[in-house]
Amino acid sequence: MTAFDIGWDTIAANSSTNWFVHGWSQNESVNFSIVVFPGSGEGVPNPLAHATLTQGEAFQHVDGTSAYRIYIQNNAPFNSCNVHILAQSESL
Repeated sequence: MTAFDIGWDTIAANSSTNWFVHGWSQNESVNFSIVVFPGSGEGVPNPLAHATLTQGEAFQHVDGTSAYRIYIQNNAPFNSCNVHILAQSESL
């Protein structure tokens, strides 16, 4: 099993983002995870690092590659958070 750091994002307080991640072969299974760090917020002396990752849809393109849509919600009510998105792939 191989792990990849596929990118990072900064998410505002009480906001979310989604990523469309593509480029895997049709016989790879991919699982995603995040590493979350506190961002900043006006008047927040101790920012919270709290986010939820949801792995959503899976797609297979006509060229035989696979793609996935993932959703990340920042659960911190008063500050942003920074997330690194990791992917683990396993060939079938």
